[in-house]
Amino acid sequence: MQSMASKMWTPFLGMGLMIVVASFIIGLVNSGVAADYFTASKITREAAVTGSALATNKAFIESTKVWLPALKFLGLGMMLGGVTFLLATILGALRTGGGRVQEALGAEVRIIKPPMTAKAFPMLMMMGMMILLTALIISIATASLAYSYWDHSITTQLNPALEGSGLLANLGTITTIKLWLEPLKFVGMAFMFSGVGLALATIVRVLRWQSSHLLELLS
Repeated sequence: MQSMASKMWTPFLGMGLMIVVASFIIGLVNSGVAADYFTASKITREAAVTGSALATNKAFIESTKVWLPALKFLGLGMMLGGVTFLLATILGALRTGGGRVQEALGAEVRIIKPPMTAKAFPMLMMMGMMILLTALIISIATASLAYSYWDHSITTQLNPALEGSGLLANLGTITTIKLWLEPLKFVGMAFMFSGVGLALATIVRVLRWQSSHLLELLS
């Protein structure tokens, strides 16, 4: 774990930062599309037919609003994953350093038995990453559905849609998924933060054990 963590924390932090910055750029692009879209009058916007510039702009705006937040959460999650890997690297350094100190003192090298927190925090981090990645995949699929829904005339197709029609079924699916997808992303972040917390707790426990053991050797 420590060997892998020492190699992975830098790429995770770098990729997470790149994803967050890319999300900001995509947000700027989406805001530009929205600015162009809302320069037209409401009557013109709502009358825009399928495939027209206004209809595709509306579809792009609404679909981006669905998947972009999940991408931002994944970027933040990868940065937290990098922090978790860094903490695991620190734990490995403490383990190795403590053994060398004991060896230098001519004492039998003793290593603390890994506590449950040391076994739990990597699993929590991986579970959080899987949840955030799943949320992104679901949001991309939902965004595709949202794009196809909004690429219609609001006046002549969306508003007059009858009960049981495909358009209303798509709208219901989009709305339903958005309602539970948002808290799912926070669940993933909660796992990531829990992993960081347990890693810090493990470091504290290891430091306390090593300090008490060194006092025993020196007394």
